[in-house]
Amino acid sequence: MFGFGGRSGKRVLELDRDQALVLFELLSRWIDDAPQPTPSADCFQSPAELVVLKQVDERLKVLLNAPFRPDYPETLAAARDRLSDEFIVGKTLQD
Repeated sequence: MFGFGGRSGKRVLELDRDQALVLFELLSRWIDDAPQPTPSADCFQSPAELVVLKQVDERLKVLLNAPFRPDYPETLAAARDRLSDEFIVGKTLQD
């Protein structure tokens, strides 16, 4: 869900817990885990896009406590499973 703030110019994006965990894990993997595969540079049109991704990752680190719990791998796996049920085989991000 997207929301538009008043005069502050801020926008609000609401994610449920599963979405936040999966997005956090993806961004953390891209940003923090150097040996992991990341999108190629030609995927981005501007360094500003990378700045935004880094800022979202940092904000999720502040908001989420699950990644710092001992049962995080199981919690993440369950979130991925629930969200994967919405995936349509054969679809891409552009579909």
